[in-house]
Amino acid sequence: MTVTAKPQPAYALPFHTPHRSPLQALYVTQALQHGHLRPNGPFFQRARSWLADHTGAGQVVLTNSCTAAMEIAALALELGPADEVIVPTFTFCASATAFERTGAHIVFCDIDPSTMMLNPADLKRHLSNRTRVIVVTHYGGASAEMEAILVIAKKRGIQIVEDAAQGFGTTRADRPLGSFGAFGAYSFHETKVVSCGQGGALAVNTNDPALLDRVTSIVERGTDFARVRSGEKAFYEWTGPGSSFQMGELEAAILCAELEALQDNLAARRRIALKLLKGIAELSLPLSILTPDAQTNSNFHFVPVLARSASKAGDLIAHLQTCGIDCRQHYVPLHLSPRAKTKGYNREVLPAAEQTWDRMVRLPVHTDMSEQDVGTLLAALNAWMG
Repeated sequence: MTVTAKPQPAYALPFHTPHRSPLQALYVTQALQHGHLRPNGPFFQRARSWLADHTGAGQVVLTNSCTAAMEIAALALELGPADEVIVPTFTFCASATAFERTGAHIVFCDIDPSTMMLNPADLKRHLSNRTRVIVVTHYGGASAEMEAILVIAKKRGIQIVEDAAQGFGTTRADRPLGSFGAFGAYSFHETKVVSCGQGGALAVNTNDPALLDRVTSIVERGTDFARVRSGEKAFYEWTGPGSSFQMGELEAAILCAELEALQDNLAARRRIALKLLKGIAELSLPLSILTPDAQTNSNFHFVPVLARSASKAGDLIAHLQTCGIDCRQHYVPLHLSPRAKTKGYNREVLPAAEQTWDRMVRLPVHTDMSEQDVGTLLAALNAWMG
């Protein structure tokens, strides 16, 4: 018997519409014409150079996903069963699985409920002499407290990997997210602020030659092919772990168009988000608005709000969807997941995450929204009996 998936309802105001630069079609056509569709083609190199300039990274790897970017970082750091990796519990599962695949033990950390991001105070109690990596997830276009986290990590010689999947285009104290740790991972999935359909990137922010060599070998599928390309060797050989992680040329062509349109994209999102935030504040609704701190210039991936209870959050989502407006909740904390229970990760309570995650409602912000759409959303919020 064939089971047909239930179609998702069409909303007058969708939760997300990808930004589409007018140059996308031209660049894809040019890529098809030059015919180099595997990695390292002209648009691939162009996007990589653009990202290196934007992030200040010494090396940028264009990947097929943000998950792949974090997997490269995990392999390059040579993690194993003796190592622990601290991960905020409120994040996408790839923030853990990328490191778990090395055999490392995942330790979940609680969040600050005012940001939904890693809490530096709770981080300290999870540190041990086995801690090798702290994964920092930047949420919703806002930034984690990198200054405090960096102090903790530097004191113990712990590496930081930034999961900046939702943070591309955001800066903290004028520094791009993804540039604070040894590695910064970005997503260019269709659901993100900048999209090429499916893709990602890894910013490598280190001068450690051994680490840089490992990244190169991993990206070359575990070989020393880079030495052949430079003329040092005639034949490449298998040297270590690796995989086929890189982005193709067609995705890179789309990405180039979107990177070059980044400032227009961000300006439009900011205009919509600020109008929405101002309107919500004026309505005096029983909602807590989670806004970026003063050091953060956000990409406004979406506007997150917290209802007073899980049932109120459910009521709000149902009400808005009835009004033709799509909105979403988000992650179940990872330490509550079946996988975490099976593996014995963190049997303790992480109260902030447990008491906030199901109160979260994400309101839409995207470049296809008009001021009239913002007015419609605000009117629907005002009609909600919270």
